[in-house]
Amino acid sequence: MTFLAPWAFAIAGIAAAGMVLLHLVARSRPAAYVLPTTRFIPDRRTLVSRAATRPRDLLLLALRVLLLLSAGAAFARPVRTPARGAIARVLLLDRSSSVANARDAVARARAIASDGVPTTVIAFDTTARVLTMPAWDSLSAASVAPWEGAGSLSAALVAARRAAGALAERADSVQLVVVSPIDARALDAATLRIRAQWPGAVRIERVVLRADSSAPWRLERALSPDDPLGPAVIAQLSAGAGKVTRLSRSAATAADSAFARAGGTVVHWDSTSAVRARAEGLAAGEDVVVASLGRTTVPLDGRVLARWADGTAAAVERRLDAGCVRDVGIAVPAGGDIALHPAFQRIVRTLLAPCGQMVPEQALRADSAAVSLLVGIRRSAAPGAALRSETNRYSPLATWLLALALLLAITELTVRRRATGEGA
Repeated sequence: MTFLAPWAFAIAGIAAAGMVLLHLVARSRPAAYVLPTTRFIPDRRTLVSRAATRPRDLLLLALRVLLLLSAGAAFARPVRTPARGAIARVLLLDRSSSVANARDAVARARAIASDGVPTTVIAFDTTARVLTMPAWDSLSAASVAPWEGAGSLSAALVAARRAAGALAERADSVQLVVVSPIDARALDAATLRIRAQWPGAVRIERVVLRADSSAPWRLERALSPDDPLGPAVIAQLSAGAGKVTRLSRSAATAADSAFARAGGTVVHWDSTSAVRARAEGLAAGEDVVVASLGRTTVPLDGRVLARWADGTAAAVERRLDAGCVRDVGIAVPAGGDIALHPAFQRIVRTLLAPCGQMVPEQALRADSAAVSLLVGIRRSAAPGAALRSETNRYSPLATWLLALALLLAITELTVRRRATGEGA
């Protein structure tokens, strides 16, 4: 048994000791004498206080002390301390298309988790999800079509920190293992800051990085010269070999769905929508722009490719058989020079690039310095005491203790009134 707020019980103990001291100060009437001038004796009773070596009204004293102690114990929130093992583990499994051989990554994770240590497996790409009962065979079968794009280590580390709190209730220390090629694009400005919140070492199991080349691609139809997106994709306007992206300015059609199912990329982008433009921050990967832009709604499902400054999605991608469909909610004003800014041009080319388009491996693989920062200077697992969230734990005994305190308060009031009536 342990208390989540022991200071409350300490205050109750001090109050109970004060109650005992108050009961040592006995109050009684002075001795009565027969006087001839009784008319001068006041009608009201006269009480005097004196110190006593033994407290009076022992029943009231016991009720009051128990009342204070039970109320203090309730606010101290007692919880049972469960039996803990020596160690537990959080395993982060990269399921993005950065992994060259997803089956090999699943096999590596399965081998790590099969040593008998309680393990929580978290699969991540751009988001992280806990696999309550990992079906390794199913994961291997599904790994032939991993999610396109690099994963997010920041999202994975946040999920690991949350899962570790529950594991720390049953273990003295928690390991963190990451099975990933550590794609450089999986690291962002928040990754190392989130990593610093993990109070232990991080074990990195690097798998082979997918080494796709940046294949040429082109738009299905050339944009008009006055199109706001023209300057950003001028290199892709001419016809040629390579994958094809269809840029649609209207709602999805059956022809668009058929084009995507056949392996094409369909981008629904009404870039000149009539919505009111205002100063907005837009981020896609490492590219960030602040400019006068308009917002339009995009579906909530799918992989997020770009976000506004408040975190809402600006562009999402959904897989559709062999291809994909993207919805972009970025309205570009007809006037202005935003399309000439290099950062915005890179964002536009990213949103128009074919599904799964990647750059050469040497530009993707995180260097040894970044990996060393992820591993950290500690060489031991994270201590469970540093991971437990004591303030958020539920104390079922607190309810019963409060009920006991209420019952004692009613009993004390009844006994006090009865004692007052008898002494009248």
